[in-house]
Amino acid sequence: MNRKWVTKYISEEQAIEISQAVQKAELGTSGDIVPMIVRRSSAVRHVPVVLGLCFALAFLGIEMLGINGWYFSDFLPFLMGHWAYQVGFLLVLLALAWWLSHLHFVQRFLTSDEDEKEQVEKRAQLEFFLHRLNRTHKKTAVLIFISVMERRAVILADEGIAKVLPPQTWEEVLKPLTGLLRNGEWSKGFTDAISRSGELLKQHFPESAAHANEISNQLIIKE
Repeated sequence: MNRKWVTKYISEEQAIEISQAVQKAELGTSGDIVPMIVRRSSAVRHVPVVLGLCFALAFLGIEMLGINGWYFSDFLPFLMGHWAYQVGFLLVLLALAWWLSHLHFVQRFLTSDEDEKEQVEKRAQLEFFLHRLNRTHKKTAVLIFISVMERRAVILADEGIAKVLPPQTWEEVLKPLTGLLRNGEWSKGFTDAISRSGELLKQHFPESAAHANEISNQLIIKE
């Protein structure tokens, strides 16, 4: 695999299993199934700013006004010394905020569900066209897209499939996938969704004699 970060979620062996699942699911259908995993879809530049401001306001508020008579300087006597010590401690808090802002659960906490959903869907749509999945011969490509930071998934089917299968069809595939992601079962989520998608495609889009596999079966990994 070309991204080291993904090994925390999907091992080399599991990536091979996912590719094999795609190959198996595509037997007997003219459809193409494309699995993709990305590190994040949401913009998180606001997270270190928001967290830093929270830490700074908490420090200044507690140190100046106290909370129920409690002050930082009661436990950190050096803060009662030169003002430079207080500035230094504040900088330490800001550095801590910057470090915490890189943790996925912090990023999720400071990003609304509505924003997450919208941004993951937009990223999936963008990747669908960037990888030219809309260029298959019969418009029968299906993208199974997972965004790690948000623990969200999107399934996009090209127009040839959309004419036959309504969006609700893919929502039924998405439900168990979403549950598996919440449990951290990334590989199982992929293979289950791939298998379910394959069954649908075989039923409605059987393989024709002239069909050729137009898209690689390998798991696509991106930042």
